[in-house]
Amino acid sequence: MATTEALDDEDIRLQRASAGLVADLQSSLGRILWKSSSTGNRQLHRGARPRDLDRVISLVEPFQEDPQLLDTQLKHIVPVLVSAYLEHLKQASTLQVTAKIVTISHVICRILYTLCKVRGEKVIVSFLNNEPRYLEPILDKFEEGLKAEILSWEEKYISLLWLSHLMLAPFDLASISSHQPAGTASKQTDIKLPETLPGITNRILPICIDHLSCATRERDAAGKLLVRMSLRPDMRKAGLLDALVGWALSFVTTTEEKISNIHQALGILVYLSGLVSSANTEELGTFIADIYKSCDRIINQGNLIFVKSSAVARKLVIKTLRNIVVNCLQAGPPTETFDTSSLLEDVIDFLLQSMGDADSPVRYAASKALSIIIMKLPAELASEVIEAILGCLNEDVFWERSTRNLNAVNALRWHGLTLTLSHLLYRRAPPTTQLPEIINALVLALSFEQRSATGGSIGANVRDAACFGIWALSRRYTTQELSVIDCKEIRATEGYDQAFSIPQVLALELLTTACMDPAGNIRRGSSAALQELIGRHPNTVHEGITLVQIVDFHAVGLRERAITEVGLKAAQLGQLYWKAMFEGMLGWRGIGSLDANSRNFSATAIGRLSRSQPYNTVKDMFDRIRKVLEGTSERSVEDRHGLVLTLAALIDACDCRSGLRDPSKGRSDPLNLLPEYLLELGSQWDLLDSSLNLSERAFTSTALRPELTATAICSFLSALAQFTFHIATLNPTKVESPNLPSGTSSQVTRLLNLCLGRTESTVLGAVSAAVRHSVLLLGDEQRDGLVQLWLSQLSQMTVRTGLRGSGQTIALGSIFFIQEDAMRLRITDVITSRCTTDFEVDARVVALQSLRIIIAAVAEQRPGCNSGDEVARKASVAIQAALNDYTINERGDVGSLVRLEALTTIEHTWKSHILEGLDINEHLYAAVVRLSLEKLDKVRLRAAECLQRTGRGCFDSPDILDASGVSSHEYFAKTLQLLRSDARPTTRLALLEGYTNSAGLGSESVVQATRQALAEKLVTISPETGGEYTLLHATNELLEVFKTHLSNDRVVLPLLEVFGFLLDMQVLNTLIGTDFKWRNLLSLVQKAHYKSNNMHKLHLAMDVYRGLADVPVIRADVLTKLTSMLLHPFPKIRIAAAETLFVVTWNEELKLRDWSMLPKNLRPAVEAVKSNEAHR
Repeated sequence: MATTEALDDEDIRLQRASAGLVADLQSSLGRILWKSSSTGNRQLHRGARPRDLDRVISLVEPFQEDPQLLDTQLKHIVPVLVSAYLEHLKQASTLQVTAKIVTISHVICRILYTLCKVRGEKVIVSFLNNEPRYLEPILDKFEEGLKAEILSWEEKYISLLWLSHLMLAPFDLASISSHQPAGTASKQTDIKLPETLPGITNRILPICIDHLSCATRERDAAGKLLVRMSLRPDMRKAGLLDALVGWALSFVTTTEEKISNIHQALGILVYLSGLVSSANTEELGTFIADIYKSCDRIINQGNLIFVKSSAVARKLVIKTLRNIVVNCLQAGPPTETFDTSSLLEDVIDFLLQSMGDADSPVRYAASKALSIIIMKLPAELASEVIEAILGCLNEDVFWERSTRNLNAVNALRWHGLTLTLSHLLYRRAPPTTQLPEIINALVLALSFEQRSATGGSIGANVRDAACFGIWALSRRYTTQELSVIDCKEIRATEGYDQAFSIPQVLALELLTTACMDPAGNIRRGSSAALQELIGRHPNTVHEGITLVQIVDFHAVGLRERAITEVGLKAAQLGQLYWKAMFEGMLGWRGIGSLDANSRNFSATAIGRLSRSQPYNTVKDMFDRIRKVLEGTSERSVEDRHGLVLTLAALIDACDCRSGLRDPSKGRSDPLNLLPEYLLELGSQWDLLDSSLNLSERAFTSTALRPELTATAICSFLSALAQFTFHIATLNPTKVESPNLPSGTSSQVTRLLNLCLGRTESTVLGAVSAAVRHSVLLLGDEQRDGLVQLWLSQLSQMTVRTGLRGSGQTIALGSIFFIQEDAMRLRITDVITSRCTTDFEVDARVVALQSLRIIIAAVAEQRPGCNSGDEVARKASVAIQAALNDYTINERGDVGSLVRLEALTTIEHTWKSHILEGLDINEHLYAAVVRLSLEKLDKVRLRAAECLQRTGRGCFDSPDILDASGVSSHEYFAKTLQLLRSDARPTTRLALLEGYTNSAGLGSESVVQATRQALAEKLVTISPETGGEYTLLHATNELLEVFKTHLSNDRVVLPLLEVFGFLLDMQVLNTLIGTDFKWRNLLSLVQKAHYKSNNMHKLHLAMDVYRGLADVPVIRADVLTKLTSMLLHPFPKIRIAAAETLFVVTWNEELKLRDWSMLPKNLRPAVEAVKSNEAHR
């Protein structure tokens, strides 16, 4: 199971964190907007750092998943931004935007835009100040920014929205003073405008017209502003509306692709759409007919095909046509100049065609438009349109009794039509007489699925629309209205008991969808619809309240939990739910799913479903799955994978019910499967000679996805072999060992060997159990033959074969438990040899997994295992080598994969106690301690978990053992407690080696945490005296680590970093005058970079020299070494040496030379430096 599936759902985490996010947002807004002045009053910042702005944005964006969580806090957030912007209007715009700072205007507008994006434009605009006195200041600032070209698109967008909000001023715009002369707008826009327009309008119009052609959100805001301004009574009286509508219509009439771009056309459509939406028939007058004709031209004329090809344009056209029809229907009977009936027919026809549009926004707009239009129609005419929609849904649907085939239908068209029905149900438009056909369509749509040419799934949007439809049906229609509908009238429900009520049938369909649909939003949508159905129609669904509590909105968020937990709990409420879940799991959403994990979950769930059923039902389950399997072709890999996994799960469930797996617990089967029943259910071996008699190609051909076949076969063999071994005790004619017939055993070994050829992790995970259980049913000769074959195959493989032989490696570990001591030692030698660096990293990882199986077998069979001690010794040596694997190649530190696997292996080994008494155990513990402090987070976390779980950790609370906890100062400070005199020297040295690795080469946060903890520890302990662990001990042990790994840059580089840090912080200066051997440190540093070409190491060495120059006993030697490095072959090193010398000597002559010159030209200068130092 993926790690993410073990965590809480994202929305639950958001709900829990929302209070903290909002509090952090409010405090961050205060810091980014305001500063304190010397007088104690707040002053507005003139700018902010981009990273501070990004942090504020990151606090808002998580609410996009659940924006309602912000509602109660918006009144504390948006007014703060509004007041800050109004204060900004008083500032002079002198701050220039750079990479390091942005203006406060940009900060405010970007946050406001983000809030609009998250919560919705209408909600945020309602908080904007609408006092008319701010109209001119905002407009002045806007024009100033446009002229200087310093405004971001977010600033333009918010300014246009705010200006449109201020257009609600209750008095004429002419009363607002403005310096703009009359007629300027006409000149700037080339639009014939009235001469009597006020100054404010003359200033705003050019801005709106310019921004209508933008490709970003400013276009919508400019359209809103233009619509609101042109519909003002004073502007209509002045003739602005007539002028702008005439200009827009003439643009559509005369434009073509050669002279216009798509953004200009979209701007015009935004204006016309907003105009028709906001104005009534009286205000628009004869323009309605002209606007309709313009839309018709866009739809039908060839010269406007460039406009029609845009999904945004089609959506705007649909919205415009919708409002035209609604206005006409509300206006009354048709007139001579405008035939409403003809218009209505054409628009409905166009909307029905748009239901299959390739773009989702267009289909959404068309479905909403058609539902609104139908609501305005007379009842008889509305019913005819609904019949037409249902007729479209019945096209190309083929039925085989109660089974429907939707492969021939258009999925996009179905989405649009289903969404239209859902909108109609939400508005309670359809009469109850049409509900049976509508419910039939919704049930079909709820399980809609098609496969694309590439094998992908199509139809999630159809199912989503169906969820909305059932939710609306439940909400808008009464229980009595639904109860009178007979299930026999609905063909899609023929598979159910015809005595069921409609709410009960819908509950069963919603249950299946909520538990099994591949899409999380559909599972949750079905859960919400089920809750609405049961809540609105009480006492119509069996165990309805309990069902709603089980199929919770949050519980179905994760698919595995929905299938294996929620579905099983629901099935326990009654046989009708059990049958619905079983049927669903057999379908395309269960074991027929495209996703391998979902097939696995469904197979497991079917096995668990069988545990509550009597023998006849379980037998029917076996027979049904076998029948389907017999009809499956060899190329139907996914179907066979799901079916075979299901058989394995059913067999495993029968084994659990038998009580033979663990006789000490007895039989707990309440339905009491009798021994003869168990024997009959266990006779599934004949499948190996029929449906599962697969060719070698099924396990080798990439096109047939052999990893799926191998995983399923291994699971089947494991379950059936284990069950067969257990039920042999029930057979009175059984022999001493339950061997398989020779024909079946040869087939088993053939399939096993074919599976061992696969290297995928899923197959390797299933191989172990398959081998372990299957070999128990084979004869001694067959078992020995298999072991010899696998050993031979591994011996023939070269050391550089990657994952080849992985299956045989796991198999040898799995068969270890049944071998004699000599063969056990041979197997151990082969496995441990593959843990060395002679083999590829992937092979080493698999070998450690096999070694873990061997260790478990030794622990289980001790003390009867004579070879156990020798196996444990060899295994511990291999584990130690793996814990120290730092292989690096072009992929990076691939040795970390081996170290991670070795940590898992040593944890199991310690828990098995097979290493107790071995000297190597101390070194293994030291290696794990080192890894618990290394720089890689995932290795550090895994090692810390290993220590804690085996009782060797030093943490009282497990909360610190997570990805962030093991990178904290608290974690590193706690681990330093091992630096004490009673700890073993090997442990202390390993701790310091790992610690310096993180303190020198870790991430920035890890370096800070480790260095802070180290400095605090070393400062608080005694320098030299006392019986406890002292600073002198710690430094000497650091030197010991240095000396031991002098030639290993992996250790030396971070050590140099740490020594440089400790010297810079004056931590080691307390050792001056003590017994510490400063010359040993100086000597080791010199040896570390002797003849080295590693620039990083050379720079680090000089950092250490800079600190060592403060030590009197070695100062002369340090200066001599630094002076000699002034002639180093690398120019950068010469420059760094000169800088270091200057810092420690303040020799001004060093500043007068160009140390990047050739060394031969620098010799006189170096001699002068030496002479100067000699005379000091």
